[in-house]
Amino acid sequence: MSGLELTQTIASVATVVAVVLTWLQLIQVKKQARTTFEDGLNEQYRKIMEDIPADIWLGSRLEVLGEEQRTLCRDAIYRYIDLSNEEAFLYSKNRITKDTWIEWRKGITANLKLPAFAEVWAEVNEKSPASFDELRTLDEQEQRTFQNSASYLESRKIRSAF
Repeated sequence: MSGLELTQTIASVATVVAVVLTWLQLIQVKKQARTTFEDGLNEQYRKIMEDIPADIWLGSRLEVLGEEQRTLCRDAIYRYIDLSNEEAFLYSKNRITKDTWIEWRKGITANLKLPAFAEVWAEVNEKSPASFDELRTLDEQEQRTFQNSASYLESRKIRSAF
């Protein structure tokens, strides 16, 4: 192998290494951008939660709050519903990771079961039937899962009775 051929081979290998390193760097940048994006949504969530009193988190209904606090809380829950719908939409478009979505989905499901959240969600469903499609789909999936689980448990009770 001549000096020229050796130089060309080394240059080719160096080019391949540079391309691979650039590709790996792009993957890392993409992951970092997604994490930053998800962190921004988490920050929006924390900001919304500031307007929801502890009593609501502990299972109280909106009616236990004074008029002004009830209005602020109701508006915050509405913003939470809107953010949750956006998160569901973003997951459907692969803009957030599956692991993040699993955690967010657990939280959304649990929060929508709280009395005050359920009250506002029912009002949204009634007054805005054409909105929040992604969150409605999630809610329907959760209801089916619950019904299937209840049916399964009921069938286990019946079998164990014999």
